[in-house]
This record gives sequence, C-alpha cells and structure tokens, in this order.
Amino acid sequence: MKMNNDLTLAQGKGTQALVIGGGIAGLLTARVLSDYYEQILVVDRDVFPEQPQLRAGTPQAFHSHRMLPSGNMIRERLFPDYIDALLAEGAYPTQNKEGHITTPHGSLVMRQPGKGVSCSRALLEWNLRRRVHALPNVRFLPSQEVIGLEISPDRDRITGVSLRERGHLERQTTITADLVIDASGRSSKLPSWLQELGYTLPETGEVRGDLGYSTRHYQAPPHSARNWGVIMAEGSPSTGTLTAALSPKENNILHLLVWGAGGHYPPTDADHFEEGLKHLSSPDIVNALQEAEPLGPPRGYRIPACIRQHYEQMEDWPTGLLVVGDALCHFDPVYGQGMTVAAIEAETLATCLREQQSHPQPHFERRTLQRMQEATHPAWWLSAIADLRWSGVTYVGQEPPQGVELVHRYLDLYLDYATEHPLELASNGKRDLSSPQPAYAKYFLMNVLVVPPPVVFNATTFALLLEAEASSEEPHRSHELTQDSHLPLAEILAEVLPSFSLAFEAPAALAAA
Repeated sequence: MKMNNDLTLAQGKGTQALVIGGGIAGLLTARVLSDYYEQILVVDRDVFPEQPQLRAGTPQAFHSHRMLPSGNMIRERLFPDYIDALLAEGAYPTQNKEGHITTPHGSLVMRQPGKGVSCSRALLEWNLRRRVHALPNVRFLPSQEVIGLEISPDRDRITGVSLRERGHLERQTTITADLVIDASGRSSKLPSWLQELGYTLPETGEVRGDLGYSTRHYQAPPHSARNWGVIMAEGSPSTGTLTAALSPKENNILHLLVWGAGGHYPPTDADHFEEGLKHLSSPDIVNALQEAEPLGPPRGYRIPACIRQHYEQMEDWPTGLLVVGDALCHFDPVYGQGMTVAAIEAETLATCLREQQSHPQPHFERRTLQRMQEATHPAWWLSAIADLRWSGVTYVGQEPPQGVELVHRYLDLYLDYATEHPLELASNGKRDLSSPQPAYAKYFLMNVLVVPPPVVFNATTFALLLEAEASSEEPHRSHELTQDSHLPLAEILAEVLPSFSLAFEAPAALAAA
C-alpha cells in the first residue's frame, strides 16, 4: 500500500473495500475485511436467492462439494457456531460416520473425527451469505457486472471499478475503493483488465487434462437410517476405471459424482450413467443406491485446465488490488480443496492486515499475494501430482512438479503399506479397519490439508518403504529411481519436494494422529 493508506490502517480502519464476487471466497474475504474497513461492498452479477438455491453464477454448485476439516476450523473462527447453524438447517452430520474408501491398494473404513457436516453448495453459501449480510458495515450490490478497473493518474494504484447493471448496457457507473479484491472465480477477467492497463503478466502454471464430471442426485427414503459418510470408489489410471463418490446431503438427498481425466468424460445420459456404475472398483455405491430414486438426469461439468496465476512475481503490481479464491488458483474440484483454500487465503489476508495495521510497510499487496501462494502451495502440488497419474494429463508453465515418477512410486508403496497394516485391537485381537494405523491417518490428514506433505514425505518413511519394497516380489522400481543419484534419501526428497515454507500448521492433536 502507499504510505497514506498504511497510515490510515495504522490509525484505525480503512474507508472502503470492494469485493468482486459473492461466492464462498468473496463471503469469507468480506468477513475478514469487515474488521479493517468502515464499509465493504460485495458486487455480484447474480440476484441472490432468498432460500438455498442454485444460481447462474455458480454452475459448479450442482455438483458435490466437500468441506475439509482445516477449512471448517477456519470458518468456525470467522463464523462461530456455523456448523451448528447448518445442522439446524438440515445438513447431514458427519461426526463418527463411517467413510468407505476403495482404492487400487485395498479398502478401508474410516470414521469422521470431530464435528462436521455434509451439505449442498447452495445451503453452505446461503448460510454464510446471511451471516455476512448481517454485518453492519457490509453491503451487497447484486445484478452488477464489473467491466474494468479504475486506475490513478500515475497508473500505479487501483482506485475502484467500473460497473454496469446486468441487462442495461447504458447504466454504467464508477465506484471508488481503497482496496479492490477479485473473488470472481474461474471466470475472472483480471488478466484481461491488467493487460488493458499495460501490465505484463507472468507465465501461469497449468494442469491440462480435460477433466470431466457427471453428477446425479437421488432421494433416499426417510426410513433409511445411515451411519456412513462418503462412499468412494477410486479409479485406476492403469485400467481407466472412473472415480466415483457418493455423499449424503440435507433432506435425505444423495449426491453421486463420477469423475474422469484426460478426456475420459463420464456419461451424462441417464442409462449410460447407471450402467457405468456397475464397472466401478467397488459395488458399495450401487448397493447404497438400491432404495434411492433419481431426481432428474445427471449433469456434466468439464474443465480443460486448472490454472495457477503468479501475480506475486509482478514487480509493478498495482497497490489497492488483491485476488483470492479460484481467480488466483483453481484446482481439480474432485479433491474438494477449493473452498478450504479460499478459507486459508482469507485467514492469510487477516494475518497480513493485522500486521499491516500494527507495523505499516510498503508493498502490502505483493507481500500478501506471496504469502497466499506459499500457504496454498501444498494443495496445488497435491492436486497436480494426483492428476498427473492419468494418461492425457500434462503440466505446462511455471513450477512443474519434480520427480513425478518417484513421487507416484513413493505414494504407491506408502498406500500399500498403510492399507495392509491396520491396527490390531488389544481387546479381541481382530483387525479394526475403522481405526487405520498412523501411516494412513497421516496420508488422510495431508490430503484434507490439515498437515503439510513433509509429514508423509520424509527420509525416515522413505527408508521404511524402500526396505518393504526390497523384501517384496514386486519390481524394485523405487530402488532403480534412487540408486543413480548417489545422494542420501533426505537430499533426494529435498530435490523432489517443494519447500512448503509457509505451509499451514495443524493442531497438535491432529498432527500427532
């Protein structure tokens, strides 16, 4: 920020901030800004529904959304008791429910630790929007389309935005703001706006793979009391089997999402969709749907590429401008990271604003963007590594993952070991798959963004996995991939893994699981 704006924050609150987009990322951002600005304007192209309903601006909302534990913890801090509110509105409770997971490495049953819920994107967004709307210094401007950025005469500061009312091209206006934050999602026009203003953009990082989804909703009968959470049948890149996940939502509705990569799109025709379920890696999903009735046909959703912007590398990044959520980096939605990453970015923004208020420094926006990138990098790396297993998926641009083949082999050995070594119950000597041994628990916590990847990827574990591979009858591919380097295991991992220098910290109890 320029010094006069730094002093304003240091003395109290800024005057006005403007958020482009009223989705999950925009709502979380507005909540954070409400502590630091006298007034916050949330601008969106849609007219917001008065009840939990799908809206045109979120075409992905029909598909199943997943709230990861780390995202829930942040949302609870921003909106105390928000989970209780969702439960009161009919969301499905997930605490202690059994999650059935079938992978190419075997099957597991895991219980959901801690209080949590499963609900539709529409219900979640409606709940958060009501809470943000109740804040006295937040105002929503619906049915307004941002058509460009306003810039200062010296062209180094964004001073506001140009708007027009949807459906009325002649009704244009300008709104000034101390800080503009783009939270408009995958459809963000920010790259074009910056180029129109004369800025040169850094190269992006892209996972290109023609990802495709088909989702169908089912009505479960009221009498079907369920004690399970998500049922997942993970696909196999070697056989081309599709991945599917069935999850209960509010009002006894089940969401079934089927996913494919590399142009292998799941069918959207109802008959072919149902026939394809018979070829999943597990019959659990078909069995769970026996008494459920479809609520309409499946709907498809396709993503040609997942894109990560690198605005933090722009030395001439204008003051008064930030970007969050899918407008900054959008992921393969099948891993359920998007809403949690938006929460991580919102919490990072809060930390940066608090520091700026106490000790004003120049280049606030660039430093904030850098810290957001560092905090969310584990999610991007995990998602890219997982997608690169599939034929037809490639990585183009900045910061491609290193040692992909070795990482894939590492994970295969890790999951083989974790799945085949469940804990023994001391009381009866039987294997209890609902309490997987620590190796799988750490893998699970890594993928739900509670612990950083080095908890799973480390030299001690690497040595254990190499020893297990050496004693097996399988080809010793990991040995072949490491023996030529003549480096200690820790140095091999240091070459392969990103630094994760600002990876989020987990609560001690979860990190030790």
